[in-house]
Amino acid sequence: MITADRSFENNFTSDLLIQALACSPAPTALYSGEDIIIRFANQGMLELWGKDASVIGKPLMEALPELEGQPFLGLLQQVWRSGKTYAVSEAPAKLIKNGVETLDYFDYEYRALLDENQKTWCILNTALNVTSRREFLEQLRVKEEREQALNEEMATTLEELTYSNEELGNSIQQLAHSKEYIRAIIEQAPVGIAMLKGPEHLIEIANPAILQIWGRTEDEVVGYPHEQVRPELRGQPVNGWLREVYESGVPKINNEFLVKLHHKDGLREAIVNSIYQPIFSEHGEISGVLIILEEITQQVLERRKNENDQHMLAMAIDAGELATFYYQPETNLFSGNTLLKNWFGLSSSENLDLSIALEVIIPEDRERVASAIVQTLSKNSNGHYFVEYRIQNKSDYRVRLLQARGRVFYDTQGNALSLNGTLRDITEQKKEEERKDDFMGIVSHELKTPITSLKAYLQVLQRMAVKAEHQLQQSTLEKSLKQVDNMAAMINGFLNVSRLDSGQMHIEKTTFDFQLLFSEIEDEVLSVIHTHQFIFQAAGPLQVSADREKISQVIHNLIGNAVKYSPMGTVVTVEYAKTEDNRLQIKVQDQGKGISADDQQRIFERYYRVQDNQNTSITGFGIGLYLCKEIIELHEGSIEVESSQDEGSVFSFVLPLKG
Repeated sequence: MITADRSFENNFTSDLLIQALACSPAPTALYSGEDIIIRFANQGMLELWGKDASVIGKPLMEALPELEGQPFLGLLQQVWRSGKTYAVSEAPAKLIKNGVETLDYFDYEYRALLDENQKTWCILNTALNVTSRREFLEQLRVKEEREQALNEEMATTLEELTYSNEELGNSIQQLAHSKEYIRAIIEQAPVGIAMLKGPEHLIEIANPAILQIWGRTEDEVVGYPHEQVRPELRGQPVNGWLREVYESGVPKINNEFLVKLHHKDGLREAIVNSIYQPIFSEHGEISGVLIILEEITQQVLERRKNENDQHMLAMAIDAGELATFYYQPETNLFSGNTLLKNWFGLSSSENLDLSIALEVIIPEDRERVASAIVQTLSKNSNGHYFVEYRIQNKSDYRVRLLQARGRVFYDTQGNALSLNGTLRDITEQKKEEERKDDFMGIVSHELKTPITSLKAYLQVLQRMAVKAEHQLQQSTLEKSLKQVDNMAAMINGFLNVSRLDSGQMHIEKTTFDFQLLFSEIEDEVLSVIHTHQFIFQAAGPLQVSADREKISQVIHNLIGNAVKYSPMGTVVTVEYAKTEDNRLQIKVQDQGKGISADDQQRIFERYYRVQDNQNTSITGFGIGLYLCKEIIELHEGSIEVESSQDEGSVFSFVLPLKG
């Protein structure tokens, strides 16, 4: 049983303690009896339930029938009977608000308050709605909406705090509980509460929550003047505010106030929300000040960090001349930044749905883009979006070629919430590539004839050197022929790019045993390349329907890259196997320098070359892997790379088997 001395009773009323509880920004309620009768609910708890004060005095299930089938009544009855506190985090609860069933998540506690016989005489219920915390990552990506919601939430919080103070007089008339009862509630309240008495601000009550924020113990502060036992506040405005509230009778409310607090042998900076509320005696005179304190340091620092990250992201988007887009499937809303609206010929303030955006796309590309969006949002998609298309707005009628990249964000049930991404104008880039392709095609075609003639002359000289048994000439001519073959392979690569762009590269599929081709490639590699160790692992006969020559070209290219980008003497492993989904998989693994994550995303692009650790490009034209990718995709297969810095790389591709 909680008791108090007589002098304390003369200066401390239950009304004041009820006033303190009603002011708490945390939703709080009190229950009693096996039927869980609602004895008290502050404004925060009523709003959480979506009810008004008429529920006070009713059994819980009568006041909130929507809780039928949910575990709350059983838990409360168990706490009442056992006297043991029950607490849980992120528990779901279905409530009726404005006639609509709402599913929210809460951190809540049912604390049993016991009398001197260790019997439960009351249950204290505190709750915190944490639904928004679960949706935090999604909210970060909608910057404008998040900031607006944050501002509205702060305004609402301030309005609720002000409203609570205005309703304080009505609330204390409805409650008449003992001083011990209210004191026990304050002691167990999840927010910091302190009561100061008289002009000297003697600390009468300081609950554990506020003592933790202050960095003090109860023995250090209770019964002493506030200014005396908290010297760390000198030079800070807190003591001035307390005097101002005591003298004027006007509450003082602070949001996100920076204060230096006692911490071990020094000070720490903290950010708090605080209320300084004047306490009036029954004669209407000011007798003290009530302090309600909530520390929000971590929440504010995390919010500011996110705001800074968003600012840096915005700067990067502006510097990269990227347009950003956001599509919400449920509402069909399509929006973006100013650059996107300029490209699509829209005013900066105009909102649009997806159909309006699709109308700006060139008719030949429109259906392809719409299909790509539908596919990306489907259940069997990996959530990544990539497509290139042309647009022409009705303002400047300029045709732009755009490259769109994005990803889908999902709710907890795996349903698509939004498709977010960027658009890049690649019009000039594509024109430059076309000019480069045209040049390469012309030059390659013109070089084929002299290269063929040069090879023929070298072969004649080689035969003459063999007959003359001139070893030095044979060795020199053999090396020359190898270089001519390398040059011919490079020229053929350029011609293949030109043929691919003009639609003249054809796949001539035949059915053959892949093991035989694999054996031929092994013999060729082992006879020509002596700088590395090779391991060829065959998986037995496998019939495959493919263009034998072009598949051989892909494997040779991957082996050549493995040799080129790994140290001499290291092992290159080449293997193939049949996958569980009836496809042929070929892998080429090296022990080279590896490929960075950024390079892996673009390594199969035309003309792209990997940067080494000194940020210099590796020699080559960047078409080998591009051609490999195009050949494999013409076979309805796929190619990919797995790599880590300084740990080597594994290039692999899969092909459908015969039948």
